[in-house]
Amino acid sequence: MAFVSDTRYKRAVIEFLVAEKESMGNIHKRLCAAYGSCVVDRSTIGCWVQRVKASGSGETDLHDQPQSGHPATATSPDMLQRADGIIHVDRRITSRQLAVQLSVSNGSAMAIIDTLGYSKVCTRWVPQNLTAEHRRQRKAICSELLEHFDAEGEAFLSRIVTGDETWAYHYEPETKRQSVEWHHPQSPRKKKFKTTPSAGKVMITVFRDIDVVILVDVMARGETVNLDVYIKPLQKLKQCYWQVRPNRNPGDMLIQHDNARPHTSLRTQEAIAKFGWTVLPHPPNSPDLAPSDFHLFGPPKDALCGTRFEVDESMIRAVRTWLPEQETSWYGEGTHALVSRWHKD
Repeated sequence: MAFVSDTRYKRAVIEFLVAEKESMGNIHKRLCAAYGSCVVDRSTIGCWVQRVKASGSGETDLHDQPQSGHPATATSPDMLQRADGIIHVDRRITSRQLAVQLSVSNGSAMAIIDTLGYSKVCTRWVPQNLTAEHRRQRKAICSELLEHFDAEGEAFLSRIVTGDETWAYHYEPETKRQSVEWHHPQSPRKKKFKTTPSAGKVMITVFRDIDVVILVDVMARGETVNLDVYIKPLQKLKQCYWQVRPNRNPGDMLIQHDNARPHTSLRTQEAIAKFGWTVLPHPPNSPDLAPSDFHLFGPPKDALCGTRFEVDESMIRAVRTWLPEQETSWYGEGTHALVSRWHKD
């Protein structure tokens, strides 16, 4: 016969035998005979016999009374205050270093960190550290652009043509995130070797408005990147804009680009003034306010990652094919995102 080893049942048996007027010695013998010689020692039986007799038969609480146990010194207010001060002094301290300074175990140090609500986070990289003057200019320019939008609404956004240039490589490796696959726990983990973009590359300049790409221009191989390199695409843009938007007055176009040297050179400004266009102001060191940087260039590069092009023509053809295939709403998202970004500043 199998007996349940729960201590409460044995205590109930002791209470019954005390009611039967059995002596402590006989109670011990009978328990050992029933449950085994090591089930309970004689002194423990003596304690329970005295407890049953003191409380009266049938009224004894068979559960263990709650105990305070060893005090939790690791997470005491004084210890937490000490740990908080140490972490404030050195934000990069490890849990092991904290444990040494507090003279506690590493597990206790982790418990202290959890109690204080700390978690380690990496520094977020930003393109530029804006000075106070840069932030002032950024706020003033965003406020000015918002005023134009509030006055004209969607018509203001539809007049914006944004453009920029970027390098397109013959081969750009897949990112680690792009190679993510579903695996079972028992599946072997694949290895991915680190590779670099190919040396073969061409510079592509793209202009687009709220609905569509207007011009994709490629700099000729061997041509030098200088202050005049941006004027040729602008001349082509003038012709293409008239073809894509025949019902619009080219003089109403608002061109938006960043403050790169080719964009702000005197010769570029003279060419834009000759075309009758208006350049929207752009705050310095603010790629997050240029749709080409935060919206346009990333997706096509991601789509072509991992594809190897042997010659310039095949790579250019892939770019020219990918851009027109996108929905009109996708281009609109990039332009409309400007409004929410202007509001942030």
